[in-house]
Amino acid sequence: MRNGEWYLGYYTYNHLPGAALHFGTRASGMYCLSEPEVKLGEPEVGDQPLPGEDGNRLGRDYQRSATVTFELGVDAVDAPIDRHYPVPYWMLKDRRIGDWVDNEAYLNLLKKKGTPAEWVQDGVAMLRQVWRADPIRMRPTRVAWLLHKSAGRTRRLYGRPRKFDVAHSRFASRGYIPVICEFQAIDDRFYDDEEQVREMWDMSGFHIPWRPGRTWWGDALPPWMTHPVRKTVAIQHAGRIATQPVIVIKGPCKAPRIEFQNLWAVQLNTTINQGESVEIDARSFSRTVLLTKRDGSQSSVADKLTRSSPRLADMTIPPGIWGAHLSYTRLDKRGPGPNVQIRWRNAHTWW
Repeated sequence: MRNGEWYLGYYTYNHLPGAALHFGTRASGMYCLSEPEVKLGEPEVGDQPLPGEDGNRLGRDYQRSATVTFELGVDAVDAPIDRHYPVPYWMLKDRRIGDWVDNEAYLNLLKKKGTPAEWVQDGVAMLRQVWRADPIRMRPTRVAWLLHKSAGRTRRLYGRPRKFDVAHSRFASRGYIPVICEFQAIDDRFYDDEEQVREMWDMSGFHIPWRPGRTWWGDALPPWMTHPVRKTVAIQHAGRIATQPVIVIKGPCKAPRIEFQNLWAVQLNTTINQGESVEIDARSFSRTVLLTKRDGSQSSVADKLTRSSPRLADMTIPPGIWGAHLSYTRLDKRGPGPNVQIRWRNAHTWW
């Protein structure tokens, strides 16, 4: 991404195309007419008046979400915006709206097939198709992500595109139409685009039996036969406000427990067999605990969380360096242990 550029994306669902749209700069053909407005929601306060005396009792406050409003100029005076030929690029397998090859030869070819009036109408139609967000708007857990690059760093908001207004323009016949659109975030956190990952595992019980005819390495074992163990890792959250992790536990193991030292510990009262995994997703737009079986089927195992485990909404990682430790019951003394992956994005208060 270029500095000052914006990106709106979401996945493909139900045979409907996802989005991968760059905009905000003149090179994209959809540039910002003014600096986009980021409006942070006012806190919802829980203050109550004190009966029979002056003042208020301060209650619990809740911080609400952010809204980004764009005033865009859809400009196709010199070149088409929706760059597809001979069929829309997003109709091809695994492609998304706005995901195209951008090169000079391709643009020169497209310039021979249409007029600025046609190009700008197609550009507004494409922008509306992206903002309509058909693949994600029918399911509560599906979100889009809005990325912005500023000062050389890229950060994102999670949410959904909402408001979309097309203004009348007498320059439409010449290839220009202004559009006002809005993105509603799920919270006021600005996340790093790069996701942090830490893993824990135990292969200490894994043995490869020797048999006649098999090469024996003696003391010089290859790396994949050294029985590695890493049950403790350092989680470094380099943001400014608390973030929400995703924890994936791959079997085999029984009653796995992941403790974030001095913070909280989550434990599952269940058995995860070889080839199965449990994903604990504490992010506010998900909040799920899903078991994935060998055949790919999924089911909720939220009821397997122990009573001592925190609520998913309370599974947050504050800024700082924290130790994460894995403990569990082994299913087979001679078999491998589990593999645990912890993922998170550093969360900030601004771009």
